[in-house]
Amino acid sequence: MPNTLLLIDDDADFITTLQMGLELQGYVVISSQNPITGWKEMERCQPGIILIDWEMPGMSGIEFAKLVKEDPAHRNRYIIMLTGRTGTESVVQGLDAGADDYLIKPFPMEELLARIRSGQRFRALEERIAEEAKRLTVLEMALSVADKIGNPIAAAKLYQQILLENPSLPKSNDVIDSLNSLGELLNEALQLINQFQSIKTPRSIPAPGGKTMIAPE
Repeated sequence: MPNTLLLIDDDADFITTLQMGLELQGYVVISSQNPITGWKEMERCQPGIILIDWEMPGMSGIEFAKLVKEDPAHRNRYIIMLTGRTGTESVVQGLDAGADDYLIKPFPMEELLARIRSGQRFRALEERIAEEAKRLTVLEMALSVADKIGNPIAAAKLYQQILLENPSLPKSNDVIDSLNSLGELLNEALQLINQFQSIKTPRSIPAPGGKTMIAPE
């Protein structure tokens, strides 16, 4: 949910104030006062961006960020670390742990909003790249299958023509009709393969049995 933020901080007053400010800007804010319940909320609401405090009892924001980035289901979530720690060493430690951005308390609301918008743009770009990679993978598979199927079908079409045109082979009307029907079927198959080989934007369509298939353009 791109417009949903998860806020994890053990300071109840800070959560109340920040949540109110973010909701006034149109965000849906889910809050938690500890990382354990915060993780459950993350799985439930699927936030685009996580705002998390560094120092909390039980589990630090650093530990939470590491767990998120190690989990394939959540590693793409954008994490903004909120902390009172200053200095280059702390910033480096936070980013190395998996935080995507770092903001030192206290901070102006305008700066946090700018960081959130930056995170949203970053996530949108990641999603476009992933979708393009998926599209190219599907396209490569379709072209590979079409190429492998096309060669034997083309050979069968050639053999059908040889049988049909060879004057030395005795052929009844039934045999000729069968060969002509076979030729029509092979032509349809070759035409379909040519359509697949021209695919630029693969899309799925319903197929029998509740399955899906790639639609030729």
